[in-house]
Amino acid sequence: MKILSLNFNQKGIGTYRRSFYFSRELARAGHDVTMITVSRNSKFQRRITYKRDWCTESNKPIGDGPWIRQIEGPSWGHRLLPGWGSGPLDIWHRFFEILHGEFDVVIGFEHHPNVSWPVYLTKWQRPFLFISDWCDWFAGQSNQFLGWRLAQQLDAYFEEKIRLSAQVVSVTSRVLFQRALSLGIPASRVVHIPEGAATDYVFPLDRTRARRRLGLPPDVPILLQVRNGDMCREVRILKHVLRGAPNVLFLFVGKQSSSAAALAEKLDVSGHILNTGWVSDLDYPQYLACADVCVSPLEDNLDDRARWPAKVLDFLSAGRATVTNAIGELALLLQEYPVASTVGPGDQDMAEAALHLLADSKKRADLGDSAHQVMKEKWDWRVRGPLIAALVEAPKPGARKQVAGFDFEPDRDSAGTWPRLHTLDGSYKTGPTDARPAKRTQD
Repeated sequence: MKILSLNFNQKGIGTYRRSFYFSRELARAGHDVTMITVSRNSKFQRRITYKRDWCTESNKPIGDGPWIRQIEGPSWGHRLLPGWGSGPLDIWHRFFEILHGEFDVVIGFEHHPNVSWPVYLTKWQRPFLFISDWCDWFAGQSNQFLGWRLAQQLDAYFEEKIRLSAQVVSVTSRVLFQRALSLGIPASRVVHIPEGAATDYVFPLDRTRARRRLGLPPDVPILLQVRNGDMCREVRILKHVLRGAPNVLFLFVGKQSSSAAALAEKLDVSGHILNTGWVSDLDYPQYLACADVCVSPLEDNLDDRARWPAKVLDFLSAGRATVTNAIGELALLLQEYPVASTVGPGDQDMAEAALHLLADSKKRADLGDSAHQVMKEKWDWRVRGPLIAALVEAPKPGARKQVAGFDFEPDRDSAGTWPRLHTLDGSYKTGPTDARPAKRTQD
């Protein structure tokens, strides 16, 4: 089949990860796959390359695949509207690609204008199967629009409307599965596909060599976190850790947070934080290898239960001892495979767990080895491949054939009991929907 994947975000950022690995697994299954994303470098011109892994690109397929055709759309106007994905040149190129590309399947990763508008404008002319992938509940928690209620209502309308327009909806979490059902989408059209691990890109590397390459001190204990929210909680955790490990260094990988910088100054811990800024794709696994312990605090709110904290999968794939909270989808993984140190919700809890691991090198090594093994054997995107490939064999509207991932028609009772969802590694029950207030803003 000829398949088009539409990613709303810029290349290498956020949803791009899920879009790329979905596309690659479809190419591995023998399909001809094109993926469109937004360029980080070009405002007015699109760029076409071929890509087979996270770092390898070329002007044409060379050697063994699976190769996907990647189009980077012009970024001019990408942030014109709240929520992003609104570049007019990018939207035009996507519309033109669908109109003339003769695609059998179009997969839209999220609901933003550069995903939904080209689909709406062409779907009545082209009989493609449309699949909508839902991996973050933007209107539920993520997008705040500075408190503009009308903007939030419009965002919710468009986020839900695109799911109702799809023949199949794939979701990353139980919370989004519940939300899809509540919109009236039949369970036979909803497929739960958790996030996967990119173990061909992120894997254990020698810590000493990595630190030497990046110019980091060889004997200082290092904590690490990749940019998540405003990073203020990580600053507070560091303050507690310094009481037990006064020479610790905390690497903040990714764009620097002004809020975290201000708090670090206030708490007098700035000298123990290294902000790397945006790092290259080649350097990213090297930075992970430098860490003694990765720290990834999650909040027990709708945001962290609706999404998949993919950065944690990178930490585990890298074989790094990790401290986190058993929240949402991550809790399912950690219940079955105890590959990280899970703690209570407090900053002190996180700090004490990190200190415990810093003091026990054998525990760190055992935890890291186990984590990498589970990621490679149970959680890799290639393990997800058959379920992803089955998406495009889904029925046309009105058909009664079952969609991959479910073998029944779920129902709910008044107590909030939800059906069992079948995944690659077993099954589990969902819980009631959380409607707590939002805390995270679009960044």
